[in-house]
Amino acid sequence: MRRSKSEGMSLIEVLVAFVILAMTMSVILRINSGAIRNHQVASHYFEAVSIAQSRLEQMSAEIDTDSYSEQGVELDTYSWTYLRQPYSWNDAKLVALPLVGIEEILKISWDAPGGARELTFSRIGVIREKP
Repeated sequence: MRRSKSEGMSLIEVLVAFVILAMTMSVILRINSGAIRNHQVASHYFEAVSIAQSRLEQMSAEIDTDSYSEQGVELDTYSWTYLRQPYSWNDAKLVALPLVGIEEILKISWDAPGGARELTFSRIGVIREKP
């Protein structure tokens, strides 16, 4: 009598399939966790840039002196420092105008999972000279 070969899978074949599946899932999970981490970092940077932009615009509109500094905290996470200081022009044509050069610097920092982060924004502008 002949024995017929079984049509099912052996235990070794099932174990090999599980190992391949586990390795594939491990790679997929690592990719996903990296993408989530990158999204969180990008979200923090976006929020910091938005806060810095709104603070710079607010300070420019409200303050008319050439020297000023202020600091604060936004959303219990982002610490910012604003500094306005005189800026000297090297161009003699601009010196004759009734304008004062100013430099505005805003530093914003926050704690992130990978360590503390900081952005610095700087711009140069003019305000009318006070009589």
